[in-house]
Amino acid sequence: MKKISGLEPVLFYVFLALLLVPVWSVDFFVTGDGPCHFHNSKILLDWWHNTNRSFYDPFYYLNTSFNPNLLYYLITAPLLGFLSPTLVEKIFFSLYVLGFGLGFRFLISQINFKAKFISSLGLLFCYHNLLMKGFINNSLSFVVWFWVVGWWWKKRDDFSTGILISHSLLLLLLYSAHPIGLIFGIMMIGSMMLGLLVYESRHKGVKEGRLLFFRRLRNLFITALPTLVLFAEYMLRSDMSGDTTVHHVKDSFDYIIHLYSLVTLQSSENVLALFTSITCISVFLAAVILRVKQKGLVPADGLVLFNMLVMLCIIFPPNSISGGLEISFRMAVIPFVALLFWASTANFPLWSQLTAQCIAIGIGIGFMAIRLPVHIKASEYAKEIYSCKPYINDPATLFVLNYDWEGKTPDGKSIANRAWLFNHVDCYLGTDKSLIISDNYEAHFPYFPMIVRWNTNMYTQTDKDGINFDNRPPRADILNFNRRTGENIDYVLMISYREEFKDNPYTQEIFAQLDQAYTKIYTSQFERAVLYKRKE
Repeated sequence: MKKISGLEPVLFYVFLALLLVPVWSVDFFVTGDGPCHFHNSKILLDWWHNTNRSFYDPFYYLNTSFNPNLLYYLITAPLLGFLSPTLVEKIFFSLYVLGFGLGFRFLISQINFKAKFISSLGLLFCYHNLLMKGFINNSLSFVVWFWVVGWWWKKRDDFSTGILISHSLLLLLLYSAHPIGLIFGIMMIGSMMLGLLVYESRHKGVKEGRLLFFRRLRNLFITALPTLVLFAEYMLRSDMSGDTTVHHVKDSFDYIIHLYSLVTLQSSENVLALFTSITCISVFLAAVILRVKQKGLVPADGLVLFNMLVMLCIIFPPNSISGGLEISFRMAVIPFVALLFWASTANFPLWSQLTAQCIAIGIGIGFMAIRLPVHIKASEYAKEIYSCKPYINDPATLFVLNYDWEGKTPDGKSIANRAWLFNHVDCYLGTDKSLIISDNYEAHFPYFPMIVRWNTNMYTQTDKDGINFDNRPPRADILNFNRRTGENIDYVLMISYREEFKDNPYTQEIFAQLDQAYTKIYTSQFERAVLYKRKE
């Protein structure tokens, strides 16, 4: 029996190691917005070292506020100072995978040490649609959330100064990642605290239960106060315009039940996502039966309230979290995470633990079999775009005309049909050179570190009749950018241009401008990248 029970940690860590394979088997681990965030880490590093500041100044200024969405840059910018961009990217995503898996396991083990097998099910949620779209800080906030709540639960009755300081610093770290993780993390702590009040009132008496509750509440308020003040100030100065998407409860539940949030790259993942949903719901229902048989409360039963609050957020999602938008999409993984956390309060028979783990690993291998070829093709695509690097001066301005965000293989087949992986793939060029890149979209949002100056904004200063390079096919008034801004566009990069676009009037406008003011200097192997340089 001991030998069988000893398989649990082995299976978990083997599964966790397998999740690192997609990161280390490619040169570039491509995500939608990821390269843009990575590019801004390089800008921040240059800013810190006062490198090419006079070049950046006409285009950007530094956001000096302590906002969420900072944690990614705090990790990657320092690493870029002494490591190659490809290695930094691998290190970051390895930290994410390990942080997610070990954090989930840490929290589960604090709730119920005997239910650690559930952490293998949690690993299935490590790679999700949110991550592959490049919502990096949002995804990172889940990782920090698990560690913060797990640490609070472990030390909930330790009121020493050192522990209170650690709680406060961890909450600030969670705030630096993203509001989603902060809100649900605090919501979870509050629910568990109320569950403790009920449990301890029954087992220690009402007076003792209330005394402990108010002591924990006081200490939580003290430790969370710096974070709450920062978050309140952030919300007050943020754009609170909400998502205009019409919310349908039925559609939201359909999205959750089918677990479409785990369909990251190919539609063939749908079946595995549904199997994941069925497995997790089965474990939850089994936990309900076991807990009914067990009778009585356990200290972590406040998670019932947390699950209710999560479902309430699904039914009535907030319209916006400080302009973050797509709130229903951002919450899609959370209901299953919440169910698994509560399910860990039950004591499962050993056979069911091993069965659930093996099913989870089988599903995980299935996901990898589908996803890994896509990651490899995406990396090859990114490498081809990155091959332009030797032909671009440092520093320089780069204007990008991207004709295909989905991406095609050299023989014209779609690389990923469930995600736009390549809408910012050009930004890899700005991870080891000082570049101003036209599609640095994040500089237009006040919660990111760099803010674009309106008078040199390439989105607005190259548009024509209200249409710009984000249109498909792109349109741009390149030649008049200097007249409007006093700055030059040094290079124009065409990505995934195909002959099917040649008769479009926007394309004809583009080529007329390139013929007049630019010279073609490089064409990549499969012609998915064509680089033009401004004529002197």
